[in-house]
Amino acid sequence: MFDDRAFATWPRVLLGALGFATLFGVVAVLTDLLFEERLYLSRWTLGLALLAFVGYLGVAAAIRSRRRHEP
Repeated sequence: MFDDRAFATWPRVLLGALGFATLFGVVAVLTDLLFEERLYLSRWTLGLALLAFVGYLGVAAAIRSRRRHEP
């Protein structure tokens, strides 16, 4: 289902996690702009981006672990 090249090395994993967190952060900032009518970086936005980063790392670690244990 997934191409293993994205998870082949840790620099690629970190770059992917950073991109994923950035996308979630931008969506959160734009949501704040839509509902609060001002553009700012809130604690909620940073928390969401951090959770996206950690979640991506967790999924990447699980995929790398599974790939390592397959015959």
